[in-house]
Amino acid sequence: MAHAEIHQEGPERLGDLDALAGRTVAVLGYGNQGAAQAANLRDSGVTPVVGNRVDEYATAADEAGFAPRPIAEAAATADVVLLLVPDEVQPDLVRDEVAPGLRAGDTLVVASGYNWHFGLLEVPEGVDVVMVAPRMIGAAVRDRYVARVGFPCLVSVERDATGNAWDTTMAITRAIGGTLGGAVVSSAREEAALDLFSEQAVWPTVLGMLRTAHAVLVEAGFSEEAVLSELYLSGEPAEVFDRIARDGLFGQLGLHSRTSQYGQLRGLASTDVTALHERFSGVLHDDILSGAFAREWGRADAGERLAALRREAENSDIARSEAEVRARLRH
Repeated sequence: MAHAEIHQEGPERLGDLDALAGRTVAVLGYGNQGAAQAANLRDSGVTPVVGNRVDEYATAADEAGFAPRPIAEAAATADVVLLLVPDEVQPDLVRDEVAPGLRAGDTLVVASGYNWHFGLLEVPEGVDVVMVAPRMIGAAVRDRYVARVGFPCLVSVERDATGNAWDTTMAITRAIGGTLGGAVVSSAREEAALDLFSEQAVWPTVLGMLRTAHAVLVEAGFSEEAVLSELYLSGEPAEVFDRIARDGLFGQLGLHSRTSQYGQLRGLASTDVTALHERFSGVLHDDILSGAFAREWGRADAGERLAALRREAENSDIARSEAEVRARLRH
C-alpha cells in the first residue's frame, strides 16, 4: 500500500514566505478559486497581480481592490503565475497569452494536474512547473483560511528548472493557507487521476443508485415526496457525509439507531462488488490513465456532447419528479 508524504511541521514553520521575496505573484482568473486564493495571498502579505478578461469576475476583483489587468499583461509582469482558469480553456490561454510572458526562472503554478499530466500545456523551458491543489471549493479555501483551521492540499514539483521549485511551492501553499492542515506530497498524475476517478466512477455510481432506488420505490407505490425526501431532499445524506469526514466511514455509524446499523452492515456484508470492482478498474485504466478520456474531452464537439448529456439527464424520470415535488413543497 502506497503512503503519501505529509508535511506537518506546523503553519509557522512549513513553507518559508521569503522564497517569494522580491518576486511578483499573479493570479490568473478571479473565479471561485482565484478570488479565494488572491484574498489569502494578500492577507499573508503577498499581494498578487490579478489577471482576468473583462467580465463580471473582473468587476468583482476591482471591487475587492485588486485592479485586474489583461491576462497576458499580468503573466508578463509576474515571476510566479497561478493558473486558476477552467481546465478546458487553459491550453489555448497558456499558449497564446501566458507562455509568451514567461521567462527562465519564473514559476507556473497549476491547481489541477489534468492539463500538465496529459501534455496539454506548452510551457517554455527554464520555467518551473509546480502544483498547489486545494481539495476544497474556493469559498471554503477562503473561510478556512480566515478561521485558521486548514484544508487538504496536494502539492508537487513537476519541473524543477531552477533547483528552487520546492521552496516556491511550499511558500505559495503556505500563503494560501494550504499548510494549516498539512500539505500532502502528490503529483499531477495522481491528482488528475483521483479527481477524474471520483467524477467518472464514484459519482456516476451514486447518481445511478439514487435513480434506480427512486424507480424501484415508486414502482412499489410509495409517494414521490416521501421517496425523494428519504433519498436526498431532506439533506440527511449530506449530514452523513459530513460525519464520515469527521468520524470515519464506520465511526459515524454510532450516530444511527442500532436497527440502522444492523441493516447497513448486513447489507454491506451481503453485497457482491465484483462487477463494481471490474467497472471501476476499467474506468481508471482504460478511460483515465490511458488518456482516452482526455482525448475525447479535447475534441471540438465535446461541448455539444456535454449539452446533450445534460438534456438527457434533465429529462429523466427522477429529474422530472424532483422538479414537480420541489414545486409542490414550495406551495
